[in-house]
Amino acid sequence: MRLVVIGAVAAGLSGAYSAMKNIENLEVIVLEKGTDVSYGACGMPYLIGGAIDEEAKLIAKDAEEILADGIDLRLRHEAVGVDFSLREVYTRSLDTGEDAVVPYDFLLIGTGANAVRIPGTEGIEGVFTLNTLEDSRRIKSFINEKKVKKAVIVGGGYKGVEMLEALHDLGIKAEIIEMEESILNTFDPDVSAITEKYLRDEGFGIHLGEKLDHLETDSYDNTGERVSKVVTDKSEYEAELVILALGVRPATGFLEGTNLTMTKGAIVTDLEGRTNVPGVYAAGDCAMIFDFVAGVDRYLPLGTNSNKMGKLSGLSMAGKKVSFKGVQSSGYVKILGMEQSQTGMTDTAAKKMGLDFGSVLVRTRDKSSYYPDSRNLYVKLTYLNKDGRLIGAQMAGETGTAIRIQGLVPAIYANLTVYDLEYMDFGYAPPFNSVWDSINVAASKAARNLPEQGRNC
Repeated sequence: MRLVVIGAVAAGLSGAYSAMKNIENLEVIVLEKGTDVSYGACGMPYLIGGAIDEEAKLIAKDAEEILADGIDLRLRHEAVGVDFSLREVYTRSLDTGEDAVVPYDFLLIGTGANAVRIPGTEGIEGVFTLNTLEDSRRIKSFINEKKVKKAVIVGGGYKGVEMLEALHDLGIKAEIIEMEESILNTFDPDVSAITEKYLRDEGFGIHLGEKLDHLETDSYDNTGERVSKVVTDKSEYEAELVILALGVRPATGFLEGTNLTMTKGAIVTDLEGRTNVPGVYAAGDCAMIFDFVAGVDRYLPLGTNSNKMGKLSGLSMAGKKVSFKGVQSSGYVKILGMEQSQTGMTDTAAKKMGLDFGSVLVRTRDKSSYYPDSRNLYVKLTYLNKDGRLIGAQMAGETGTAIRIQGLVPAIYANLTVYDLEYMDFGYAPPFNSVWDSINVAASKAARNLPEQGRNC
């Protein structure tokens, strides 16, 4: 029995090892068009900024270890096509140009995603995306060689704000341009506004509602043309370095024209990673994933989802049954001394779905108010008006805030209501929280907005 895996980062290798552990005498061939494998892409901004001092710390297993584990790892081998009726993958060696056919019994597609680039920005020195480990090397090298002092980040999502911190740590003056009216727009605007204010108060340029028009270039130290200015539809900004943090798109172009079901290039799967083609699985940033709170498949390119679906795909190939009902869009982000976290649906998402919902945003303290150095902590709850069932939560505050969302992840997973949370017995000690935990406080405010008969009493 042979498993062929396309892609050797999170989803692909998680699936390969999961299948190997559960299927006897399984031959595993992994095709990877690059040379970097099994690395933690989420750590790349911290590697660039110096918080992580060695690239090796981001690598879970190197190529030699994977080969030693019995996997036939073929680096710089790109999948250029698949014939699902013949169960064959068509590959090309990027070193020799030689084409080959690789038959399979099971196929796992874990090709990840490509960074979005704006036409006209390709080939300009000093302009980078950050999507691969090689991208992070290029950025670090450029910063060190060119002694960069000014940078512009186009895109204010997770990666954009994380790069703002990384560049700040390197002594580089950086600012963000975002075409939407808020940064971190997977959160509701009233939550992201808390972090936005913090960044503005710290002196960072945060330019909202501006769309990149074009880049201007100039000659630097007789080294040739390099980016010198970012021009938007409203203003212009000097820059020696530009980071395009505009999101990603599924790397599935080689599958166009096949009968594989896809949505905007993202492969549709079931809860165990199966596609509509027998024997073919998909996981990670090239695939959709089921959001059980929203009740729909969504494109959520997150490391947690990649590892989870890779493992589930391997178990499914082995005929193992796992209790998994989908994900709930949980995530964290840190920018300097501020943190945000979320799980479940935002107000924005609930409104798009036409749900009858309510929400509350409360400001509490992360410690008892009399304890030294207590700080503001913001909690937002989104719930259904008919029964108070919690469908989403967001938090914002200074260091130590984000992890507190973990108390609300299982609440949403278990369909708890704000009435359940109002008197839930959270632990208490003055250095950690108040006698009424922040979640209790938010839930109590939400409960007051709902009918009295909904209470569990």
